[in-house]
Amino acid sequence: MSSDQNAEVEEKKKTIFSEAREYVRSRFNEGLEPIYLFHNFAYAEEIADKAAELAEDAELDAATAERLQLAGLFYPLGYIGGPKNFTKRSAEELTTFASQQGYDVGDAPAWITAVPEANAKSDRLVRLLHDAVWNWLGRKRYERRAELLQLEREAIDSKKGGPVVFGQEMQDFLLKFNYLTDEGKREFDARRRKNVSTQQSNNYKIQQKEVKAKTGKNFGRGIDTMYRTAFRNHINLSRIADDKANMMISINTIILSILIAVSGAGLSFFEELVFNSPEFLAPIIILLMSSLTAVIFAVFSARPKVTEYRIKKRKLMQSKEASLLYFGNFLKIEKSDFIKYMSEMKMDQDSLYDDLARDLYDLGQVLHRKYLLLTISYNTFIGGLALAVLAFLTVYIWNLTNMQ
Repeated sequence: MSSDQNAEVEEKKKTIFSEAREYVRSRFNEGLEPIYLFHNFAYAEEIADKAAELAEDAELDAATAERLQLAGLFYPLGYIGGPKNFTKRSAEELTTFASQQGYDVGDAPAWITAVPEANAKSDRLVRLLHDAVWNWLGRKRYERRAELLQLEREAIDSKKGGPVVFGQEMQDFLLKFNYLTDEGKREFDARRRKNVSTQQSNNYKIQQKEVKAKTGKNFGRGIDTMYRTAFRNHINLSRIADDKANMMISINTIILSILIAVSGAGLSFFEELVFNSPEFLAPIIILLMSSLTAVIFAVFSARPKVTEYRIKKRKLMQSKEASLLYFGNFLKIEKSDFIKYMSEMKMDQDSLYDDLARDLYDLGQVLHRKYLLLTISYNTFIGGLALAVLAFLTVYIWNLTNMQ
């Protein structure tokens, strides 16, 4: 073949590919939805370029190489009708274009439909197209392409899972994937192996972010500070209540001890008091009974009391009423179950904060009971002391009046 003929063939090749390129661009612009961030005209050009490179490495004749490049260009065009059976639509688009141009496309449409099921026994041209389609798995731009594919998948169906699920699926796919031609392996396989490590590293980072989000770190320090302050206030108030209860116990115990000691040591004095001035027994009895009552309620206030929920053991783990963080509840379950429960709390921020709220409420119930009993103790002591003094003054004044 002369140089003029070669130039004519090359020019014709450029012309048909240019026409095909404009046709594919036009069809994508007209019919492709914006959600397809991966399967678009840029991907079509990428496949066509890599198909041409693989055809050159495989030393295909010019006509076959051209058809392979056209098949690569048309391969993702079927996505204008959605991902289902897209290769069938892509093949039909190529056939339509070839008819319009009067171009013999040969078996190129069949190569397109055969790519999804391609294997080591497939036709060589199908395998070359397969390797061109999946070239991005073995390139430096893999991460960017994978990110676009993930965004596209989420836009199509958000139920397929987020970044963690997608990252794990991509890692598994990279590990199992094989290029089907020697040319594809030489060109892309070394980088594919590196991308496995890259994806594994990315998966770890994504999982760390998910854990951070689920454990509440994404909320900042505000919520943590709120719970920390609330728990600290509860603990401080509980300590104050116990200190006040101990003070009441000490004071009234001293009063009771003095009354009992005096009555025991000076029995004759009390006998004389009963017979000569029995009215003075009233303030003594009032003081004795009020001190005893105040001590009893103060002891009840300081006595440990655990809030318990009457829930069967097997239902306690799933209960939304009781918090297993509260010591009165987690003692009802096995140690292994409690450890499992705590592990789940680390991964679920909503359940964690709900449980903290229930625990805070239970502590509040205990605190309410403490202060209620302590109030009764203080009121009884103050009331009894005032009544005893008033009774003593009344009796004393009455006796003075009678003596006059």
